[in-house]
Amino acid sequence: MNTLAKVEPVSTQQWEFVKGLLHDLEAEETREALGSHFGQWRLSIKAFRRVEALRMTLIEPTELDLAFHKACVAELIAFGTLLEISTREHKDEDLAKHGIERKVIEALLADLQNTFDEWHGQVPESKINDLKQRIFNAAPELNLANP
Repeated sequence: MNTLAKVEPVSTQQWEFVKGLLHDLEAEETREALGSHFGQWRLSIKAFRRVEALRMTLIEPTELDLAFHKACVAELIAFGTLLEISTREHKDEDLAKHGIERKVIEALLADLQNTFDEWHGQVPESKINDLKQRIFNAAPELNLANP
C-alpha cells in the first residue's frame, strides 16, 4: 500500500494568491519597492559570489557546501525570475527611474542559471560525448590537447 498522500493537481485558485502578489508588484505605487527588491537581490548575489569563491573554488567543497550552494543559487534564480515577471507590465523608462534595467535582470538570471548548470546540472551523456568529439577531434590547429 502506498503511504504517500495523493497530491492534488494545482488549481487556478491556488495560483490566485501568487498572481495577487505579482499584481501588487506591478502597481504604480510599488515601483519604488520593486527597485528596493532589485537592489537587495543584487546584494544577495554579491554575497553569494563571495562565499562561493571561498567555499567552492578556493577549497574543495564539502557535501554541505554543495547543498547550501545549490539551495542558494536556486533561491536567487527564483527571486530573480519573480522580479523579471513583475517588470513585464512596466515601461523601461519607468523602471529606469528606480534603477532597474530589464537586460541586467536577464543577464544576472542567465549567469545564475549557468552557475547552477555547472555545479548541479545533469548533463546528458550524449551531450558530453558530443562535446568530447568536438573538442578532441578538432582540426589540428585548434586541438590544444594534441599539438
